Amino acid sequence: MRAATHSTAHAAASPWADFAPLLARVLLSLLFIYSGIGKLMGPEGTMAYIAKAGLPLPMLSYAMALVVELGVATALLLGWRTREAAAVMAVFSVMSALMFHNQFGDKGQLVQFLKNLAIAGGFVQLMLAPVARWSLDARRKASR
Repeated sequence: MRAATHSTAHAAASPWADFAPLLARVLLSLLFIYSGIGKLMGPEGTMAYIAKAGLPLPMLSYAMALVVELGVATALLLGWRTREAAAVMAVFSVMSALMFHNQFGDKGQLVQFLKNLAIAGGFVQLMLAPVARWSLDARRKASR
């Protein structure tokens, strides 16, 4: 009886095991793609925000943020080089928390800091996960 229960539970989990990594990539990447589009539509405001945070070379920081939020997040969404993309996104999330949400006396900033750390944790999970079935990584692996 125990073996049957285990195999039944495994069969029920398999569709979720295929779908969950896709869902995680979609949920995590959309936040950054949306933010990147906003930055693209308002470069002056974004660069002013970067300068106000005290970062040098606001234009370079802006360009790097666009590459990460639009390029790397899209790669993650598609499941292309997922582990590498997730690693970049995790570092970006932590660095953003440290650079832009470091006023811990402000409860709102503290919440934003912790949110960025939680998002980084989701990216770490994707870094450690096996190649997902519904991804470009899986297609690349199958074609080898």
